[in-house]
Amino acid sequence: MPRYLILPYEQPGDFADLSPAEMQRIVERYVAWTDRLRAGGQLERSAKLKDGEGRILRGAGKKLKVTDGPYAETKEIVGGFWVVEAATYDEVIRLCADCPHLEFGTLSIRALES
Repeated sequence: MPRYLILPYEQPGDFADLSPAEMQRIVERYVAWTDRLRAGGQLERSAKLKDGEGRILRGAGKKLKVTDGPYAETKEIVGGFWVVEAATYDEVIRLCADCPHLEFGTLSIRALES
């Protein structure tokens, strides 16, 4: 069955003004949504990315340029990922229709090559 990568994008600081209780409620909604995918047999893998941590690699001719990132001036942040199995893009869209992330940001769906 085809596999799809779902990437959640958000703006820097989207969650900065939330209280710990509000943030906990949001996390619980993400967990419940992910658990529904798992229970339905569609979820292959998922993970949240560590906040404010990573490296940016750029080719600079024959030399590799490595910088810390993402930066605060970044316009969009990828917060994690889900890999799901579905027959078509339409099926993935139906799976994502109630994803809590859509209240805060956007989702990008990409088919994975086998």
